[in-house]
Amino acid sequence: MNRALVVSLLALGAALLALITALFAVFIPPLPTRESRAIERDGMDKEAEATLLDQMVLMQRYVEKAALAADAGNWPLVAFYSDKIDERATRVIDGGYIVDGIDVSAIAAEVANPRAAALAQAARQRDSTAYAAAYATMVDGCNTCHARAGYPIVHIRRPDASTYPSQVFAE
Repeated sequence: MNRALVVSLLALGAALLALITALFAVFIPPLPTRESRAIERDGMDKEAEATLLDQMVLMQRYVEKAALAADAGNWPLVAFYSDKIDERATRVIDGGYIVDGIDVSAIAAEVANPRAAALAQAARQRDSTAYAAAYATMVDGCNTCHARAGYPIVHIRRPDASTYPSQVFAE
């Protein structure tokens, strides 16, 4: 091999290496940094928090409607909403929600789940005394969970009037 050919092959090899390096630099994701991990973690927390908030809004609506249906003595509707409350509690538990470093799903498993199940059971039995007690315990559980999760400003109480003028609660 003559010297010119060797130099040409080395130059071609260097050019290919430069091309591969450039492509690698363009297409490989950047190495994570402490800051990028924190931003990603914060983004996941906000996404989880938004999904959790959706679950809570539905649960609160069902809690209100269950109370109004109980006031009207409509036990099939009470049972329907009580089952929905129980389903929402299960979804919160199964969601694995950790918001601001607090395992909300674990708190819900301990506080909300047994109370929601007791509420649904009392509704199925159509026992107004047991239901009233289970409802009060459930609402207390909501407030306990909120306090333990760092949101004591979210305080739930039994509704004293219907905010659903389009729905009939009596049978």
